[in-house]
Amino acid sequence: MRKRKFGSLRFECLLLPMVLLLALGFDRTPLGQDLENLTLDWRFQLRAWSDPPAAPQVLVVGIDEDALAKLGRWPWQREVHAQLMTLLSARPPAAVAFDLLFTEPSPDPAQDQKFGDALVQTTASITAAAAETLENEPKFEAYYAGNTKAITNIQGDQSRLIGRDTGLLPVPIIGESSHTGFVNSPPGSDGVRRQIPLIVRCGSHVFPSLVLQALLTREGVETDAVTVALGNSIHIQGTKQKWTIPIDAAGQMTVNYRHPSTFKAFPYAGLLSCLAEFQGKEWPANYPPITDQILFIGQTAAGLSDLGPTPHGPQNPLVLTHANALSNILSGDYIKKPDFGQLIGVWALMALLTIVPVRFGPIWLAVLVPTLIVGAYVYTAFHHFRIESLHLPVAWPVLGFLLVEGGSILHRLVIEQRAKGRIKGMFGTFVSPQVVEQMIASGEEPKLGGHQAEITAFFSDIAGFSSFSEKLTPERLVALMNDYLTEMTDILHDNGGTLDKFIGDAIVGMFGAPLAFAGHAHSACRAALLMQKRQLELREKWRHEGNWPDIVFEMKTRIGLNSGQAIIGNMGSRRRLNYTMMGDTVNLAARSESGAKSYGVYSMITGETKALAQKHLDDITYRFLDRIVVKGRSQPAEVFELVGFTKEISAETEECLHFFEKGIAAYQSQQWDVAKALFGRSAKREIHQDGNPSLVMIDRCEVMKIHPPPADWNGVYVMKTK
Repeated sequence: MRKRKFGSLRFECLLLPMVLLLALGFDRTPLGQDLENLTLDWRFQLRAWSDPPAAPQVLVVGIDEDALAKLGRWPWQREVHAQLMTLLSARPPAAVAFDLLFTEPSPDPAQDQKFGDALVQTTASITAAAAETLENEPKFEAYYAGNTKAITNIQGDQSRLIGRDTGLLPVPIIGESSHTGFVNSPPGSDGVRRQIPLIVRCGSHVFPSLVLQALLTREGVETDAVTVALGNSIHIQGTKQKWTIPIDAAGQMTVNYRHPSTFKAFPYAGLLSCLAEFQGKEWPANYPPITDQILFIGQTAAGLSDLGPTPHGPQNPLVLTHANALSNILSGDYIKKPDFGQLIGVWALMALLTIVPVRFGPIWLAVLVPTLIVGAYVYTAFHHFRIESLHLPVAWPVLGFLLVEGGSILHRLVIEQRAKGRIKGMFGTFVSPQVVEQMIASGEEPKLGGHQAEITAFFSDIAGFSSFSEKLTPERLVALMNDYLTEMTDILHDNGGTLDKFIGDAIVGMFGAPLAFAGHAHSACRAALLMQKRQLELREKWRHEGNWPDIVFEMKTRIGLNSGQAIIGNMGSRRRLNYTMMGDTVNLAARSESGAKSYGVYSMITGETKALAQKHLDDITYRFLDRIVVKGRSQPAEVFELVGFTKEISAETEECLHFFEKGIAAYQSQQWDVAKALFGRSAKREIHQDGNPSLVMIDRCEVMKIHPPPADWNGVYVMKTK
């Protein structure tokens, strides 16, 4: 006992760290990251209804369907943007960030000149650039991108920075009139943008992103005020305040997306119209303010190209990614990470709590407690993300819980099976008393193995047994089955049969082993007929008892027999052996039992069994049914119905068999109409009118007439089911 307890404790001590390492390793795989990101997206979507307003300083100016309708097809003449910037100069924003690329000269140079002149009117304008690989372009070596200087105060390994050796920059007249911010925001492996780089490498130098440059412009400082510690933070010494922004080793910040409806927004065409209408007038209080605001101008129309997947959906304006990032910075609204050590400690404690009921409690508790613990953890993760943007990982902890629970259940099953094996080893007996007698007579210990012998394999099964389970209580069903199985097993033993096993209501047995005898096939046929007769008596007995449902009085049993060589012997483990049989002979007997239903009979045997039985004693009447190939075999087999003991066959049944035999002859000669007529005459004399071989063959003839077999057909029918 102490050894078992120590072994159990040792297993638990090994299980937790092994599962933890496996789960953490999974978390670092692409699949693990994708699953965790998926749970993060769900959290964004579930909390959207309670998202607070975005930073009030951020205003999204959308180029929407209305703007396209009023201002023309995209792209617009750059004088449209020039007009907007000129009007904005009267109500100067803190920053105007164009999430639009102006990297190609206009066909009309005057358009670029107008836009450049308008940009010069304010020092708050920022135009977009992108680090891209360009063929036949030299490496970008300039220290300036437009009016924006490179960031030089960078600590850490820069090899993981997002960037390229070349880039797309605004045309000179536009770039020299404004600051430049890079808009690179590569999506994750699943196409969703969850992070955005705040610094981007272009050629030999590192420049601020559109978001970071918008913040610098608002603060009125240049890149000299920026200090970068890769894997930690970006620090900005602003004129108004100091900023510390968390970043990863690639210079990216994780965007804490808020729902698009939380942002102040102004349609591009509406803003242009209002600025013109209220030029020199007081700005309406019910309109979003413009002065000292940070404007992000970008595409929001469904037909334009700057849309993509975000945690809020598959087609969102990507200008909102920049707006969300800056809103996070201005509000200090960052996604937080838990302390790793504390997280591991909490996970280990919760994992231990799942182990206790799984290992030692009842089954319902072993399922309920781990389910509640996992559910509580997932709820906690979603709840804390909603109220404080705390990102508790879900994928690997839940996987770890499941692995711990699965390992504990498996360990419990192994321990219980060993205990059952010890009990069976001490108190178990062989199924058949004859096997025990043979062991005693031989004086040998049972060993694994077996030998080949000629036997008749026996299979029986109650037709429609599942209906009995529905109609009877467990106690009544057990009482009924004990009554039935006792009577059937007694007949089996009385006729020299050996009980192999019970499989629910099914009986599996054999004749001719372990004690061989010549008449095993006849004894099996005799036992089958006596069982069918005894079942009639049992039905009457149960009817007279008066406390059974009607379905019991209709109980019918199907029996299948086959004779031939089979492997028999003591098989099993060294602690528990069973005297059983296996082989093709046994399989065909099982197919005969299940196949009896297809012919509307209740006792079906093979030609081998019939021949051996008749050779021993010819006192039983058989009916030839068909030549079939059962599922799983290639060789045909003749099958017969056990009709009854010859001396008990009625004259009407003899007439039925006579017409049926002639019908079979016509059927095998492909005389379908003749066969159908003969089967019709035999059908009127069948004992079972609701289903019988005559009706089956009538249907077969109709099918064969429509789909005839080839001319050289040998009369074999291939079974489609077991």
